[in-house]
Parts: sequence; C-alpha cells; structure tokens
Amino acid sequence: MVRFYAIDCEMVENDLGKSMVARVSLVNEALETVLDEYIKPTHHVADYRTSISGIKRGYETEAKPKDEVVRRLKSIINGHVLVGFDVEKDLEALGISHSKVKDVATYQRYQISGQKQSLKKLAQQELRLSIQNGPHDSVEDAKAVMRIYNKDRF
Repeated sequence: MVRFYAIDCEMVENDLGKSMVARVSLVNEALETVLDEYIKPTHHVADYRTSISGIKRGYETEAKPKDEVVRRLKSIINGHVLVGFDVEKDLEALGISHSKVKDVATYQRYQISGQKQSLKKLAQQELRLSIQNGPHDSVEDAKAVMRIYNKDRF
C-alpha cells in the first residue's frame, strides 16, 4: 500500500553563506510524527536564523550525522509519496531525490495569478489554521502541508 508522508526542513546558514539543513521532520497521513531529527552541521554555522528556523546555538549536541538521518528518511519514504512545500529545496538540502513528489507550493489551485503563496498564508486560507507565528517548527509545518494536501489529493 502506498503511503503519503509530508516533509519539512529547517535551515541554518553556514560560513560559506549557504543554507544547510539543521532539522528534518516527517509526518504520516494521520499527522503522526515518524521522524524528527536535528542534523549535525557539515560546516561551521554562521547564522542559526533562530527567529525564522527556531534552531538555537547548541542544537548540535543532540544532532545526528546527516548520512544517518538521510538513510533512515530514505528507508521510510522508499516506494511512497512525499508531500512538501517547496519540497525540492528540502530534498536538495538533504542531498537526495525522490521519484514520487507532490508539492503544494506549485499546485496551481493554491497559486494566485500563477504565483505561489507562503505556507503561512496557504494554511490560513485552506485550513483556517494559524502557523509560523514565531520561529518555524518543522513538525507543525509538515502537519499543515499534509492537511492541505489531504483536502485535494492532487
């Protein structure tokens, strides 16, 4: 049976001025968290982006190696559909690809004049749900994405 999983990642900025994945969360169709891991930085962190990402200095102490987290993630989603918001950015940050992807950010019904909306606006519009009222939480965002996707199943 094909299952659906929603993913969201939080990023920090490394010393090269690039985004680097710091947290990855995965929820199933029932909105249960099946994976929520902090990822050890692969470069020095220059900006935690705490006000947006919710990631704070010191997260590294409970973080796991990226390859370990990615291996576990891939074993869960293998053969299943992965749902996300700008999901290709998350996949790129994780260094993986996936053949069965549904992206609510690019779904035409959710766009205004061909432009994608923010997840915050989309959650409010489609679910009457208020999210991201402070630092982002990747579990909360993944749940919102799954709830939005479950409305239309495009």
